[in-house]
Amino acid sequence: MSEQREPLRRSVSDEDQMNLPVGKTCDDCVHCRRCTLMFGHIPADESCDWSPSRFREVVPAEAIA
Repeated sequence: MSEQREPLRRSVSDEDQMNLPVGKTCDDCVHCRRCTLMFGHIPADESCDWSPSRFREVVPAEAIA
């Protein structure tokens, strides 16, 4: 397990609508920690395995205040 896999890239057709928004990766999602620990994702993935996609962008703390 010391070898890291290639990131899941965006699908050309995106028929299943699983691509993350352009310029975003799993690292930009609030679920990144859970998915990397439990499901083998890596922060560089550009496509979500959840159907429908559960991507939710992280909101910076300063934007909340």
